[in-house]
Amino acid sequence: MASAAPVAAERILYGTKVGMTRVFDGDVVVPVTVIQVMPNEVVEVKTLDKHGHDAFKVAVGPKRRKPSKSIAGEFKKADVSPRRFLREIPVPANVESKAGLKLTVDMFDTKKLVDVSGLIKGRGFAGVMKRHNFKGHKMTHGSMSHRGPGSIGCRMDPGRVFPGLRMAGHWGNEQVTIRNLKIVSVDATQHLLVIKGAIPGPNGGLVAIKQEG
Repeated sequence: MASAAPVAAERILYGTKVGMTRVFDGDVVVPVTVIQVMPNEVVEVKTLDKHGHDAFKVAVGPKRRKPSKSIAGEFKKADVSPRRFLREIPVPANVESKAGLKLTVDMFDTKKLVDVSGLIKGRGFAGVMKRHNFKGHKMTHGSMSHRGPGSIGCRMDPGRVFPGLRMAGHWGNEQVTIRNLKIVSVDATQHLLVIKGAIPGPNGGLVAIKQEG
């Protein structure tokens, strides 16, 4: 039989960004982001002996309408309703390891800070002024390059463009993590987590909330 999963040093749950609003702390207005953290249902328990690492494979996000046969069989085996995403999280502390288990938002400690990761909005191909906040060139005196990047070379020496130079290109659609955010409140009944400040991603986007154990 596989060995028992070790105690994880962190808690991770997945939720959906609802949007931003504000709350009042006395007379002070506090901007907050609301995240709906529906129960993360365990589909499979991965162990060190069998898979090489200890983790829970969890079903997260909205319900999936038409999963493929292989994915549907995986959900059926664990007796879990098909969800849009499957993710892995480390085994939380003092949690029984079994398929079908539901990890809820009340596992977070409101006195500790959290890190939130999400996929930011994709902006497509953008120029240097929009992507990197370049100042731009003159709009007068015969200038024919108003929004271009300007010179990027160094003549004969070194005779090449340095790697990592800021240029036009694809902007957004990448993983971003905002660290050390304060939990304002947890509503276990409505499965809501209210966090101070902004978090990455559009409304309705999947985000990962991480808290050190």
